[in-house]
Amino acid sequence: KSITFIEMAPEAVRRRLLPEGPTSDEPDINNLTEEDRTAIDAVISQNKSNFNAHTIFWMVAAMLVFNYTDFANVVYNDARVKGDMLKVGSGMIAVNLTVGAYLVIYLSYMRGKKDWTAHTHPALIPIATLFGCAGMVVSTIALWPVWTFLTLPILFTLFMGTIMLASLLPF
Repeated sequence: KSITFIEMAPEAVRRRLLPEGPTSDEPDINNLTEEDRTAIDAVISQNKSNFNAHTIFWMVAAMLVFNYTDFANVVYNDARVKGDMLKVGSGMIAVNLTVGAYLVIYLSYMRGKKDWTAHTHPALIPIATLFGCAGMVVSTIALWPVWTFLTLPILFTLFMGTIMLASLLPF
């Protein structure tokens, strides 16, 4: 059984929100006091953990893939890897990560700005997306001679593991 938002709220808030009698189970959200809103915000902030099953799954899967494929050794030492293409792809992904770090870490965390489009050039997010996608395609082409059809699942799993790891950062 799933727990509704009202069931998680403190008893005093529930008494004020739920009407007397068995006629309705729905709260009257139009009559919230400031105290009610504060209590509701406290309940919501308690339950904002990014540490969940799918985060653990992707991180463990990425670690297993990294270890099983001997990824670092292959990238640095295998002659079948197209090194120049891998450098170009890595550079494109680095541009994507730099823009992401600027938006998330610098603007949001350090400067406290939540509306990125008001404080940056509006084309910054599409440009970062383009560089990220192009970098992934070029990196896939560079590593294709080593793992052939398994290159896409390998890179996707490593990508998802990295994203899930980043979601656990405190900002």
